[in-house]
Amino acid sequence: MNLMHLRYFMKLAEIQNYTLTASELYITQPGLSSAVNSLEEELGIRLFEKKGRNVHLTKYGMEFYRYVDQSLKVLDAGISVAQEHSGKLNGVIEIGCIDTIISDYLATVIHNFRQKYPKIQFKVYQSQTEAILSMMESRSCDIGLCSFDTPVPNISAVPILTQEVVAVVYKHHPLAARGSIVMADLADYPILTYTLAQQIGQRFRKLICEKLPGRDPVNIRYEFPSELYTAGILFQEADENGSSGPSGRSVGLLAKVPYLTKYQDLVLLPIRDVPRDYRTIYMIYDNQEFKTHATMLFVNFIRDHYSLEKGSREDVPEDPEF
Repeated sequence: MNLMHLRYFMKLAEIQNYTLTASELYITQPGLSSAVNSLEEELGIRLFEKKGRNVHLTKYGMEFYRYVDQSLKVLDAGISVAQEHSGKLNGVIEIGCIDTIISDYLATVIHNFRQKYPKIQFKVYQSQTEAILSMMESRSCDIGLCSFDTPVPNISAVPILTQEVVAVVYKHHPLAARGSIVMADLADYPILTYTLAQQIGQRFRKLICEKLPGRDPVNIRYEFPSELYTAGILFQEADENGSSGPSGRSVGLLAKVPYLTKYQDLVLLPIRDVPRDYRTIYMIYDNQEFKTHATMLFVNFIRDHYSLEKGSREDVPEDPEF
C-alpha cells in the first residue's frame, strides 16, 4: 500500500473536495482520483461517496480513516524521534491561551523550550477559556492554557500557576490609600467584574455572593471580558469625574495579572479574606488523542519546569532509551 496515497486519502477526507484537495497537495485532480481509486481497489471497498460537488466518507471509509489516522501519527512520531537524535526535530505545536499569560508566562516557556528545540514552531491562539475548550474538542489546538474550572472528560489538567484576586481602583478612590482590604469593604461601591459568559465570571459571582450576601445586585456589573477592558472603564470613569473631585467610585474585582501593575494611576489592593490562590491556571490536553513527539516534549517541559506539580510527567518517553 502506497504511503503517499494514504496521506492523500487523509487530506481528501478532511477537505471533502477533489479540486481543493488536489490544489492543497500540489497535484493534479486526475492524479488524486487515481490514488483514491487505487486504494479502493486494493481494499475492495468504497471510501468516498459524492454529495453535490463534495465527497464524504462512507461508513467503511470512516472506519478506515480512524486506523490510518492513528497509524500515520505513530509513524510521524517515530520520524520525529529520529529527527531529534539527528538535531533535525521540527513540527508545529498549536496552543490556545488566555490573554493574561501570553506576554509573560507563555512567552518565557516558548523562548526557553526553543533553546533546546529551535526548529519547533508554535501557533498561539489568544482566546477565552470557553473558546479554548471548544478548540480542544474540535482538535484545532494541541494544548490549552486556561482557567478550566469545570472538569471535561478525556482532558488532563496540569496546574501551572495561580492568580490572586485584587480590588482595582483609580488612585483617587476612597479605598486607594489602604494597604489591603476585606470583601466587606466593597459593600458600598459599584463592582465591575467578568462577564457571566466566562467561567471566571461565574466563579467571581460565587465569591461575591458568599462574601457580600446582602449586597444589592444592581451595582454589580458582570459584563467585562478582560482585565484590560475593565481597567479602561475605571480610567474613563475617573476622567469623567475629574482628577481633583470624586474620581469614580467603581472597583474592579479582578485576577491580578502582570499588565495591571503597569498602570501607575491604578491601585491594586490585596483582599485579605480571599485565598491568594483563588484562581488556578492549567495546561490542558486530550489524554486520549495521540500527540506528536514535539507536543509531548513541550508538555513534559512545562510539567518539569513551569508547573505547580514539577516532575509529574506524562507517561510518554522522551526518547527510546528513557
